[in-house]
Formats: sequence, C-alpha cells, structure tokens
Amino acid sequence: MAAAVAVSVAVTGLAKLLLLLAGTGLLIRTMTRRQKQSLARDPYTTYAVILMIGALALSVTYSSAPLPEAIGDMGKYAKLLVIVMVPLLLRTRRAALTALVVFAAAQSFVLLSSYLLSLGLSLPWVFGVDRTSVGTVFSGQLDQAIMTAGFSALCWHLRREFPGRYGPALAIGLAVAGAVNVLFLMPGRTGQVALIAAMSFALFTALQGRARVVVLLLPLVMVAFAMFVSPMFRDRVVAVATESQAYREGDRSPTSSGLRLNYWYRTAQAIGQSPLIGYGAGSWPYEFTRLDGKPATARNPHQEFLMWGIQLGLAGIALLALFFVAVIRDCRRFPEPVRTATQSFVVVLFVACLFNSILFDALIGDYFCVVLGILLTLGLTSTNYSGLRAETNQVLDGAHTPSART
Repeated sequence: MAAAVAVSVAVTGLAKLLLLLAGTGLLIRTMTRRQKQSLARDPYTTYAVILMIGALALSVTYSSAPLPEAIGDMGKYAKLLVIVMVPLLLRTRRAALTALVVFAAAQSFVLLSSYLLSLGLSLPWVFGVDRTSVGTVFSGQLDQAIMTAGFSALCWHLRREFPGRYGPALAIGLAVAGAVNVLFLMPGRTGQVALIAAMSFALFTALQGRARVVVLLLPLVMVAFAMFVSPMFRDRVVAVATESQAYREGDRSPTSSGLRLNYWYRTAQAIGQSPLIGYGAGSWPYEFTRLDGKPATARNPHQEFLMWGIQLGLAGIALLALFFVAVIRDCRRFPEPVRTATQSFVVVLFVACLFNSILFDALIGDYFCVVLGILLTLGLTSTNYSGLRAETNQVLDGAHTPSART
C-alpha cells in the first residue's frame, strides 16, 4: 500500500482491503487466545479514530440520505482504520523502515516522471490519465501536488536518517525537487499552500526563541517570490482573488473558487440549522440541494471540517480537531527526526483539509492514512533508540538484525 498510494487507486483499494483484513484477523486471533495485544501502543490516535468511526456509524441511523448512500459515505472513512492497523502489523523499526523506504522509492519515481513529462517526453507507463497539467503522472493535479508537498516535508526532516555517505544530500535534493515541482509545475493551489506551510514549520523548528517571529513573515515572502518567478502561480493567485470577488458581488458562475465558496456557505448554513447532531453520513448533497435549490455537482463541500460538521454537527468538527490533537500528542515522545517529520506531515494534512475533503476522498486520503500509520509505528518503535540511519542502511543492504519491540 505504501507503494500504491503514489500510483494507483485500484491497487491502493485492494491493498487497503488486505491490510484491514489482516489487522482484523490479528485482533481476533489475539482475543481468542487471550493474549495481550498492543492496540493501545498509540492510545490517543487509536481512540480518536475509533470515536470518529463510531460516531459516523451511529449517524447512519438518522441520516437524511438514503441508507445505501449513508453507509457508502461512512465506508469512505474506513480508511482511518489504516492508521490503527499499520502499528499492529508493522511491529518493529525494521518493518516500519522497510515500508518507509518503499514509499520514498515510489514517490521519487512519480517525481522523476513528472519532470520527464514536463520536458515533453512520452513515458510508456503514463497512459489513460486526463492530465490537466503537463507534470501530472498517475493522479490528478490536486492529489499529486499535495502528496509531493508531504513527501518533500518528510525528506527534509528525515534527511539525516537517509543511508549512505550521500544520503543527506539525496534527501535535500528530493525535498528541493519536490518543492520546485509543486510551486512551478503543478497548478494545484492546495498543494502550494500546504508546501508553504510545511516550509514555515521547518523554519520554525530550526530557529530558537524570538527568532521564530521570522516564521510569521515567511509565507508572505514565499508567495511574493513565487508570484514573481512563476507566471502559473501568479495566474492562479489572481484567479482566486478575481473569482472570490465575483462571488461576493453576486456572480454565481461555476468557477473553481466560486463553487467552493458556495459549498462552504451552504454547508455552514446547514450546520447552523442542526448544530447538535448534524444530518448524518452521506447527507451533504441532499442538504446542499435543499438550501441552494440546485443539485450539487459533488459529494462533499471541499472542506473536511465542514464535512464532519454537516454529518455530526459541531461534535463532528470537535472530533476531527481531536484527531489532530491526538496525533500531535502521541508524537511528542518520538525521537527528534521522527517527531518533526510527523508534525510537519500533520501540518500538510491540516492545511489540505481546510480546502478539500481530504479524508473523504480516495487515494489522497489513503495516502495520508498509510503514511501517518508508518510514521507513528516508526516513532513508537524508536522511542528508546538512539539512531535510525544505521538500521536504514541494514534494510537497504538486506542485513538481518533483530529489532527489539517497544
């Protein structure tokens, strides 16, 4: 699954199913044998996910959507269980590092392919894709830009753990290449904002004391620089401002920003009418149509917090916020490189959720869940471990050395 999330929705779905079945089988075997299972090795995130899934399942009973659609939309959030299952199945540092190496290799392949496509080359492994930008490889421009931003952040924070003499230099090169790809080749605005947020966080962790005030200025400097050197970035920023102003003045033309603003407005309006329990799983298209008078052209409002709000009311928004707090709380005990890498990855996810229904969507939601699961496993199994780089070398070299469990 770590390899598939960069390449194929179908393969990712199959891998996710096998992962969930394997994890469930492990839990059943453990309970029948009355063995002690480390389900709560990562208690805060685990319990936050269980609460989220349980609340969505309960909401099916009162959903304003037909039962099959309510169950289907609730099932889309089953991917959150991947975050719980990965630490159950990958129970050593070596296993977590192997998954991380596979993930990095797949993402590097996509990044290289994107640059080759931008040079006008025809690649035999890229076909049947409705590419809205020249650098899009296997998924859409939105997904690829966000995933590349997350990959760049991980490469930067884990650069000292890359194996070999030139490992850190390779990691920095991948981080820079990913950043350039997102800012100058991919038109996905969410990925660009997420990358700027990740870069600001990286600077924040590098500075100390009052010097961290500089971080407040970095996003403005980055946006100004990107607008100066990248016509594509500048055009996208201007388009957002123009479309938003047109919507404010009453223009309801189906522009990208106009549609999103209308989705947000109607969703907030619906939440205000049922703030306690919402309307249940799968209800968004029906509530939007009820308030707007026109059928929705999507199944979500392109904002994860609002999606949870319309399904579960204000409690749903609180549950999603609790999930972010739980992950940050759990990674506080991790060693330095894994801790900052996980925190940076959460920053990318949080920013992406502000502009899209990331956890609801296929592939991009699976991407975040499986990588978070790997990072949490790596952190949990490295808590009392002085270094990761030597063992990463062993993984790549095929050396077999036993790894102690936490």
